[in-house]
Amino acid sequence: MCVGCGSKRPQAELTRFVVGPGGAIEVDRARRLPGRGAYLCGAGCLTAALKRKAFGRAFRGKAGQVDPSQLGQAWEPGTGS
Repeated sequence: MCVGCGSKRPQAELTRFVVGPGGAIEVDRARRLPGRGAYLCGAGCLTAALKRKAFGRAFRGKAGQVDPSQLGQAWEPGTGS
């Protein structure tokens, strides 16, 4: 389920985010990083998730400061793995 808009989609259509070792939220393209994941379906949902403070709830308060510019790169062409 997308934490931004709340829509339910197949997991393959969603982008996974995790809390990295330093507490920063990272994109998990390979879906292999350990820990709890939060999912977004698109760049527009990133704005909604930040506005609703959904990452703080999804990661149960363990996420540090959220950098929207870094997370927004998840949907830019050429950044996929």
